[in-house]
Amino acid sequence: MSLTKKILLFDALPLLACLTSIWMMHRHQPEKVLIPFKAKPESVVVSSIDVAKPEVAAPIPEPEPETTKKGAHQKRKLSSSVLHPGRPDTVPYLAFEPMMFQAMYEQANYLRRRDTPSKGASGISKSEMLRTVELLQSIQLLDPNVLLTTFDFYSINTDLKKDKVRVTGYYTPLIKASRVQTPEFPCPMLKRPESGIPSPAAIEAGALAGKGLELAWLSSQKELRNAQLQGSCLIEFPDGKREHFGFGGSVKGAGGTYVFFKEVDEQVLGAGFFPLSPGYSVAVDTRYIPIGSTLLAELPNIDASGKLKGYTYRIIFAQDRGGAIKTTKRIDLYCGMGQKGLQEARKVNRFGRLWLLLPKEK
Repeated sequence: MSLTKKILLFDALPLLACLTSIWMMHRHQPEKVLIPFKAKPESVVVSSIDVAKPEVAAPIPEPEPETTKKGAHQKRKLSSSVLHPGRPDTVPYLAFEPMMFQAMYEQANYLRRRDTPSKGASGISKSEMLRTVELLQSIQLLDPNVLLTTFDFYSINTDLKKDKVRVTGYYTPLIKASRVQTPEFPCPMLKRPESGIPSPAAIEAGALAGKGLELAWLSSQKELRNAQLQGSCLIEFPDGKREHFGFGGSVKGAGGTYVFFKEVDEQVLGAGFFPLSPGYSVAVDTRYIPIGSTLLAELPNIDASGKLKGYTYRIIFAQDRGGAIKTTKRIDLYCGMGQKGLQEARKVNRFGRLWLLLPKEK
């Protein structure tokens, strides 16, 4: 090969290499060239075929709030024959007192118990009764405006003029008694037998005598009947020791009703559930107002001569029931123990009004 041809060949090789490289680059060029850019989130659309499945499952997003009827707020359903929506025409400033705190504390404890029914009378739920007490505990001052914006009020239907309710008082009598029968203390106070309970008339005639059911011996049938009417009593024995006896059951039949007793703790228990608070615990007919309800009461204020001086407004708590409390026409306010309790009970035997409190409905 001549020198000239050799020079031309060496000069062509680099050119050939460049052309080959360009051809190879063009052959393997990607179909798309992605240019980075910042887009608005709503403008980005991700296709399932463009994204590889991750090895770890992505977290499930929170579901959107339901707008169907199933997810909508359920309006409370209360008995229209017992409860009428309507706030009182007068709501003064109310004061917190130690006994009120005690009543709220006992009420909340009862409503947090697992054995408390979830649904009470007249459609009133346990959860709303508990929420009512919790809201009341969080209020620093019982300002009328705060009460009206925090709670819904329901007037209690009593079928009386202006829905008046008869407010009476009861107390725990202090009774002197003996552990054994004596001429001074001949009347037995009995506990309920396990079986074979005779009629009230037969019991009065001595059908249960000598069966070891005597808890104490009282001075008269009058004192026994008073203790039975009040539902509990504090017995003081000759040695000065005192013991509480509460409602232990009853039997109805010929001769009316006979009430039995049982030993209880030092505190007086309402409906057998929790201690009563004088001035704030009230006995109701639980067929219409459930235990655990919070109520605003218009209480008659009676002077020493029995004259009505006016009305006192107070938040009270349904914590007891009694055989003499029938329908919504009457409530019985617990007034305490002994002579003082009796004096207070005598001051409230008049007519007033009553409202149920529940949390403000959204």
